[in-house]
Amino acid sequence: MFLHEVKVSAKGRNEARIVSAFGASMCPKLVREVMSHNRPVRVNALLALCEELQNPASLVGCVDLGIVSVLNAQVSADQDPLTRLRAAKALEICSRNATGVHALLQCNTAQMIVSALSDDEIEVREYVYRALIEFSTGNLSCVHALVAADYPAILINQLRTAKEKTVLQPLALRLLHNCLYSGCGLESALGHSAVETCIELLASIDTEVRREAASTLIALCLADVAKMLAIECGAIEIIIELLKDSDRLVRSAAAGALMTITTADEGKQAIISFDEIKKRNSVSLLAELLNEKDDILTTNTLKCIANIAVHPKAREILKNKTKFIDRLTTLCICDNAAIGKNARIVKKAIFLCPKEAL
Repeated sequence: MFLHEVKVSAKGRNEARIVSAFGASMCPKLVREVMSHNRPVRVNALLALCEELQNPASLVGCVDLGIVSVLNAQVSADQDPLTRLRAAKALEICSRNATGVHALLQCNTAQMIVSALSDDEIEVREYVYRALIEFSTGNLSCVHALVAADYPAILINQLRTAKEKTVLQPLALRLLHNCLYSGCGLESALGHSAVETCIELLASIDTEVRREAASTLIALCLADVAKMLAIECGAIEIIIELLKDSDRLVRSAAAGALMTITTADEGKQAIISFDEIKKRNSVSLLAELLNEKDDILTTNTLKCIANIAVHPKAREILKNKTKFIDRLTTLCICDNAAIGKNARIVKKAIFLCPKEAL
């Protein structure tokens, strides 16, 4: 009979298992493990990091310890695909927080991870796109960082040469759109065939690609040179076809693109010429869009009609459409102040416009 209990030998500790520390030790321990040369430790620590970064206090602690620089290096240069994936996901989580955005800007993340847009792993590229979109949305300093790293040229090359998968093209377009909020970004994009690229993508079989291409074209065509180029490249005909798209958001973006282009007299004339040559009725199609119950689509359509209504031929077509005039009258007194204002502008353009030179 034994005087003491006999037990089997204890199992060896799993070195790759990540155990959270407490208090002030938590962030330093996690950052050390993320930097580990031991792959199982590193990838498991990155997984734990993605959870901890959801907590603002933990994010601040890890950022103060330089985690963003570590993630930049892993996303751009680590040989292990899972390490790059989880590091990219961690950067995307950082980009949702003001502290994280500031750290990404200070650590020059835009420049450091630009090579990741060519990563062999599609999920890595997706997280990188999403991180940079969040990073640059509504922050001009971050937009300037993208432009300084030559993102307009890189993104257009990705889109124009079909290097990017269709599923990620909407994200590439959204990031390009953000770059256009900088004057230098717009200039760079125009110099690298952004208008032609967006026009090509308007014909994509993917709904989201068509929508983002039209939205990006709106921003591009704020520049007069882009309007002229879009007209020369046949954008009017393609955009008019998109006004009949099955997706409401595509129709809305198409109306917005047409509205931007038709602020130029050449754009107005291009629509009338297209209708005469192709025996179409684009003016009537725009009028019919006002029957849809969507504020953004209605606003974009009203602005577009206001542009083209100064053309004598367009004005005559609109004047003789009883249902359109009735709908316009209703919109003039609707609850939405912006729609009401634009509807009154259209009505004035149709019935009071003296311009006959077009």
